[in-house]
This record gives sequence, structure tokens and C-alpha cells, in this order.
Amino acid sequence: MEESGSVRSDRPSHWGTPVISHVRLPGHAADWTSKDRAAVAARLGRHFRNQGFLFVHDHGIPADLIGDVYRETRRFYQLSPAEKNRYDATEKSQFLGYRGLGRERSRTHDGTEACEQYRVGNTTDELPLPASVDFYHAPFPRSLELFGHLTLLGDAILAACALDLGLEEDSFASCTAGGPLHRLGLNLYGASHPTAAGPTTGFAMSPHIDLSSLTILAQDEPGLEVRDTDGKWLVVPPAPGALFLFLGDYVQRWSNGRHRAAPHRVRAVHRNRMSVQYKHRPDYGTVVRPLGELTGPADPPAYGPFNTGPEYVAVLRSILGR
Repeated sequence: MEESGSVRSDRPSHWGTPVISHVRLPGHAADWTSKDRAAVAARLGRHFRNQGFLFVHDHGIPADLIGDVYRETRRFYQLSPAEKNRYDATEKSQFLGYRGLGRERSRTHDGTEACEQYRVGNTTDELPLPASVDFYHAPFPRSLELFGHLTLLGDAILAACALDLGLEEDSFASCTAGGPLHRLGLNLYGASHPTAAGPTTGFAMSPHIDLSSLTILAQDEPGLEVRDTDGKWLVVPPAPGALFLFLGDYVQRWSNGRHRAAPHRVRAVHRNRMSVQYKHRPDYGTVVRPLGELTGPADPPAYGPFNTGPEYVAVLRSILGR
């Protein structure tokens, strides 16, 4: 029996697909000590460098809170189309709110993504603010509570990324000091959605890499798949009590490829599926490029810069603009 707060990756056989690793965390991120953070970095680092995805257990986020978020999400999607469309996500709302079925264009085929989505989270003073952010958050009080927990966990995981790269654990803190644009997505993939949205690929969400530092996800039904370094698509099963963690473009870019962003997709579903998807992002306008400490004559930058302000808004405009 290990001491409380230790970190290990033993995986009982009932935890699902054996090629996806499972790691225990030392409880809620707010309570981690320096020793805990070093242990997390040592354990997670090889997963960041190898596949870029894993399940995390013992994260300290109450299971009943996640259950309440699923119930909030279900209640919202049971509303009439007219009621849901009151919360329409537009550039004026900084894309908070509701994205109806077929609203998001695919970046890999000519159709649209076969899901309904809702976004809550942070906004920036650098862009026009909606009349009331609270309006978009009102249907989801428990989701906002979960958002706070996941923000702390995201900060701690990002510190673990820094430590694994040989940097100070607060190396990325300046990128989230001014008003990070973290977002929580509450998504419904309906069994009838592929027919309604019209994609012909068999995907409910096309393959892509997230424009985020990292993503933390829970799902109530199968559907998510991730691509490993051999190019094989792996099914990510629901894992009660666990959260699925995968890295995004920004950490891959900062690390100059030492940490791997995880390509992922959602296949067409045969039963209604909900996912709760938290994306950890830097401040608006942060320019993400390979860090000088991790580049040099023998290891030149493998990625160009990406501006998380105007360039990111342009991506959203291209897939969500009317």
C-alpha cells in the first residue's frame, strides 16, 4: 500500500484499453506540495513525450459535481430550438454560448460537425464584451464550479509540463497571468445527428489537434478516439472516476515537439453521448513559439509562432462565422 499522495500508474485490467495509460494523482491540485508536483512531473513526463494522452485518477474533483454537470447539460439540450438559440454563440459573445447542430464547419471535409455544443468560460477585455457574460453562464452554475476545479488542475499539469522540460515550474505562469481564455465545452452528440448534419465521413467530429495547452475530458459514452505515434486510432473508453487528459498544439509548440499534441476525433455514435471538455489556454494575444531554452543550432525551431489572439479568433471565425 502506497502512502497517501503518491503517484503511480498501475492499471487494473478492468480499466479498459491497455495501451492508454492510467496515472494516479495526489488528490486535488490545490493541495499539492512541491514534492507532489515533482512526482507528477516525473510520472507524467514520459506520457507527454510519448503519446501525449492518458487517464488521470484521484484528481480530487467530486464525482457528484461531474454528475451534476451532465444533468445540467442534458436539461439544456432538452430545451426547444428557440430557447437554445437565445444563447447563440457569436463573435460578439466571444463565442460563449450555444453552437447548434451543423453550426461548426469541418476543417477536413466539406460538411459540418455532427454535434451541438455550448461554451462557458473566461473572456478578454481585448475584444468587445457581450452585454452580460452572466447571461451565457446562467444555465450552468454547477458547470462553472467544475470549471474552477479544472482550471486549478490545468495550471498544475502545465507546471508539470514545465518541470519535465527542465524549466522552472512557474515558467508558463506569465502566459496565464492577465486573463487566460480557458473554456469549458458541454457537448451533445446525438444518435440522429449524423443524418441531420450531413457529413459523409463517419465522424461526428473530424480529426484535429486542439488549439489549447491541454484538454481535460469526461464522457458518458464511447466515441472519442486518439491517434498514437504509430498512426493507429485508439478507442478511449469511459472510465468512471477518471478524467482523460491530452496535450494540445501550444505545449507541443512551446516544447519544440518534445511534448506531443494528441490528434483526436469522435466517431459517429449510435447512442446519445455527452462530453464535458475543458481547454486550458493562455492569455489573449500570447504568441506561442518554441522556447529559446529548448532550441539551438542542433535543435532549431520546428514550429512557427502562433498568436492566440487575432490568429485564434480568425480560426473561430472561419469555422463558426455566419
